[in-house]
Amino acid sequence: MKNLIKILTIAISLFFAVLFSYAAMSKATDFKNFRDQLGQSPGLEGYGEPVAYGIIALQTVSVILLCYRPLRFRGLWITFGMLTVFAGYIGGILFYSKNLPCTCIGLFEKMTWKDNLVLNLGLMITALTGIMTMKAGRSKKNNEKRARFSE
Repeated sequence: MKNLIKILTIAISLFFAVLFSYAAMSKATDFKNFRDQLGQSPGLEGYGEPVAYGIIALQTVSVILLCYRPLRFRGLWITFGMLTVFAGYIGGILFYSKNLPCTCIGLFEKMTWKDNLVLNLGLMITALTGIMTMKAGRSKKNNEKRARFSE
């Protein structure tokens, strides 16, 4: 069980590290297009550039944290937070916006806004699974340490 917890946490972290590496690099290489599309999105008019830099930076920081074992737990929380903000924004657009902008940013070119929301919710669940698994592994390790000290 202990190895399964460790493998699952590493697999989820690696998955998000690869996903965010690709996403950040594709956004950075086509920065002008990414910035312009963000600037046209509802609620982000005029803020395309700082939001674009912020997303790329946050994804890059997340990748670094996910790859460094002592900081992986924080990386999973940042990942979950980003996905929550993205899902909230997408939900808000679907609920309040009459004219939906294109979803032609990076990985989501062929997806509808509803598909994007479903994907984000699934990714949120995956990140939360990683957090809970890592937390369970930590508490099990702490219990084993306490048991050794009490003997």
